[in-house]
Amino acid sequence: MRTGKEYLEALNDGRRVWVGDELIDNVATHPKTRAFAKLTADFYDLHHRPDLEDVMTFVDEDGTRRSMMWFKNTDKEGLKRKRRYHETVIRELGAGSAPRSPDVNNSVFRTYVDDPAPWSEQSVGTDGRDLAPGILDFFEEIRAGDLNAAIAFVDPQTDRSRESAQAESPALRVVSRSAEGIVVTGVKAIATGAVFCDRINIGVFYRPGITEEQIIFAAVPPNAPGVTMVSRESNVRDGETVEHPMAAQGDELDTTIIFQDVFIPWNRVFHLGNPQHASFYPQRVFDWVHYTGLVREMVRAELMLGLALLITEHTGTSQLPPVMARVSQFAGFHQTLKAHVVGCEDEGFITPGGTYKPNVLMFDFGRAYYLENIARLSAELVDIAGRAALVFPSEGQWQQPELRPWLEALHTGPVGRPHDRLKISRVIRDFFQSDWGARMATFENFNGTPLLAIRTLTMRRAEMSAAGPIADYARQICGIETPREESSTEYLSQAEYARRQDSAAAV
Repeated sequence: MRTGKEYLEALNDGRRVWVGDELIDNVATHPKTRAFAKLTADFYDLHHRPDLEDVMTFVDEDGTRRSMMWFKNTDKEGLKRKRRYHETVIRELGAGSAPRSPDVNNSVFRTYVDDPAPWSEQSVGTDGRDLAPGILDFFEEIRAGDLNAAIAFVDPQTDRSRESAQAESPALRVVSRSAEGIVVTGVKAIATGAVFCDRINIGVFYRPGITEEQIIFAAVPPNAPGVTMVSRESNVRDGETVEHPMAAQGDELDTTIIFQDVFIPWNRVFHLGNPQHASFYPQRVFDWVHYTGLVREMVRAELMLGLALLITEHTGTSQLPPVMARVSQFAGFHQTLKAHVVGCEDEGFITPGGTYKPNVLMFDFGRAYYLENIARLSAELVDIAGRAALVFPSEGQWQQPELRPWLEALHTGPVGRPHDRLKISRVIRDFFQSDWGARMATFENFNGTPLLAIRTLTMRRAEMSAAGPIADYARQICGIETPREESSTEYLSQAEYARRQDSAAAV
């Protein structure tokens, strides 16, 4: 299995990376990027900890010990085991300070390998080439090397008042084909964490007016000729591990990738040219990302509850009935998210490729519940903390002999050491009152799909059609016949391969 040292060494490969107004020479060592590179290296080293061996690794059918990110869960217990793995990564890496850790990034590819045939069969402009072997070969490449395949699916924003704007956008497109492969030019607008990846996993979200040339699912190395990554300014507080315990862990960086005549060989092209296929599949590809996202949100809610309990205990307000009622909101928030995680696992189903998949509606609406409540509860936590979240001394001030007695008296409560209150306050400040924390909140809001898209895409799932199985009981009560197979409803007209990724009942 890969080590953190091996990962860091691999980053120095000549990739062209801009962070803010600076061209980065080595992602592993530059002050703007090294903290998050180290955090990702920590991910790999977790797999070598003896105390975590049973959680972080498994032995495959050939007797090889591998990272659990490659474990194929074929039943409910296997899925729970996989969740414990993801949950451990989240807890060990700062309550999800690395939302797109390698295990999350690589989960996107699970849908490809689960049923690779449709990706090839539905392609257009491949001269009949079978792309399925390339899908399986790429999966073996990233599995064998424990590589990190960053997700690059989002196209530039366009004028949504007219469909023709999509065709005119600078979105990535195929500009030529040959016997060896394709050449692409254009932009992927957001590829979170791509600066720190080993491979760029290119895909596309369907938009009205999208052209065949813009439908590309493929993979390229980040140092491929013609690839340039342009990231926003970094929010990292490099080296400030005491004062900024969360922000010092690094900034994942949200990146725009420019492709200038980039060559992609056919064995790294997974699908081309079919807008209808693209309209069915992206949300199914992101199902695994959204499931791990719900697990991360559950852990984040647990952290918020713990912070609320600690800060009210330190300030002596925890036993006041109005405060207890306010803190109970965090308990309900955490327990509801936990219920969505447990429920989606319990109500899972078997995919075409034999994977046990959690109930899609449960984890999608669990994510929606989180997004509907997180802003309000973040503000509530800061309000409960009061001045403890806003006015507190720096570590340097605390260590000044002439200030220390006054500061200790100022931060002394009924329980706990005064210095502990500073530690609690710093975490609250970093998560909920800093640029770093604001970016984390924004990421969760737009992770794969924002709240409106969650609702609309979920309602387009096979199960949610009025002709689907969820409405069977209502039809029975109303005395309405079940739709015939030749019915042209959206549910029945969806591609079967897409429906089978939604639920067992959808087939």
